[in-house]
This record gives sequence, structure tokens and C-alpha cells, in this order.
Amino acid sequence: MVVGLRIHGELVVDPKLMPDGKSIKDFQALLHQGYSRTTTTASASSSSPTPLLPLAPPTRPCPRSANKPKMLIFIRKQNRVLLNLPQVVTACRRAGFAPHVMNLRRQTPLAAIHAALASADAMVAVHGAAVTHFLFMRPGSVLLQIVPVGLDWAADAFYGKPAQQLGLDYLEYRVAPEESSLAAEYGLNSTVVRTPWVISSRGWWEMKKVYMDRQNVTVNVKRFADLLRAARARLRNTTACAAKPAAPLR
Repeated sequence: MVVGLRIHGELVVDPKLMPDGKSIKDFQALLHQGYSRTTTTASASSSSPTPLLPLAPPTRPCPRSANKPKMLIFIRKQNRVLLNLPQVVTACRRAGFAPHVMNLRRQTPLAAIHAALASADAMVAVHGAAVTHFLFMRPGSVLLQIVPVGLDWAADAFYGKPAQQLGLDYLEYRVAPEESSLAAEYGLNSTVVRTPWVISSRGWWEMKKVYMDRQNVTVNVKRFADLLRAARARLRNTTACAAKPAAPLR
């Protein structure tokens, strides 16, 4: 861990600024080792974390339950709530995924979240802190982030770019003005909905108060389904249930 006045970026470790050339992939490998190993003397003494193996073409038949790619849907309860969750789950199923809804609580063990994501092929989440858990996903898996109105920059900087640096396929669903609860509260043609940069220019806390704390979303299922099909196509020849790939990703 580096503590000081210099930041490499959001969820980024710049190898050029590290004395040993380590990157965010090394940090991910450390997380994987910590949350997946059994407590043995050998594992405890290991000084070289094993990186997450990427998704790969199956070299053995997948279990019947894993014939469809596993998709985790992370939900929120207080703000940025996905209001039409049942329809989204149905759309995921129709696109060829096996959807699993995850309702995280403060007491949810990180080891349980790691186990769920390390064995998943895709993740769907509305922009928020829980998206950080993409660090548990295997290279080659898909992260689909639902981006509420006014949060485009934050979604890309905090999670989009870092996810791609880890080798994930990253897709964005940008919420349209009429899909945001802010349209009903402020008006579809209001400054809040149509020109979010005006509000954001007043500072982080003003932006947070409006776009993060007061907003829920209802995605257009037809438009969302198009993105799901694109995600499914990217996973056509790979799966998290595959046997070990030829070599780990370094």
C-alpha cells in the first residue's frame, strides 16, 4: 500500500511509479490469494500470489447448471435503485444468461462475494461502490455498468477504465433522461436532467446530493436487452466453468 500525496489514478497502480514494477493485476492476485486459499502452512508462507486465471474455452463439459453463463446482478436498496429489477432479470435470462441477484449487506463476508464473482461470467450493477467488486472477476468476464444521469464521468473514471486495465470486457448502459426518477422530480426538460454538468460544476457534494442520493432508474428493457446480447456474444466461446487455461494472465 502506498500512502502519501501522490495518486496513480482511480483504482490504478502505475507500474512505472512502483519500485518493483507491480500493477493493479498484482493487487488483484493478492486479493484472490487471500480470499480463496485454505488456511495451510504452505499457503500462508507463499510470497507470490497466484493471479486469477482468465476465462477460457471449455476443455471439459460444463455442469448442466453452468451451460448458461452465470451473471450476477448487484442491487441497491436506498438510492440508484433499479426499479424494474424483475424485468431486467427476465431480460438476462432471455439473452442466454443464468442470472443471480445479489443483495449485499454490510455484514456480507467479502469471501462470499469473491467466491460468487470469481465463478461468474458477467456482472450487472448500477453505478456505486459495489461495482468495485469487479476486482474479484476473472479477465475475459463482462462488467456491465448501468450509468445514471449525471454520472457518466464518474462511472468511466472510477470503474470503466480500471476494469478494462484488468482485462475485463466493459459495457455501459447510459440511462436516458426519461428513465431517471429525476425526470419526475424536476421535469424532463429541467437543467438537472438535461444539462447535468451545470449542477456538477457546483462541486462534488452538490453533484452527489442530486445524482447519487436522489436518483433511481427504470431501464428500457428493449434497449438493455440489446446490450445483454452483445455481452453474451463476447462470452460465446469462453466460460468461468472451464478447466485451467494454458497459462495464467500476468
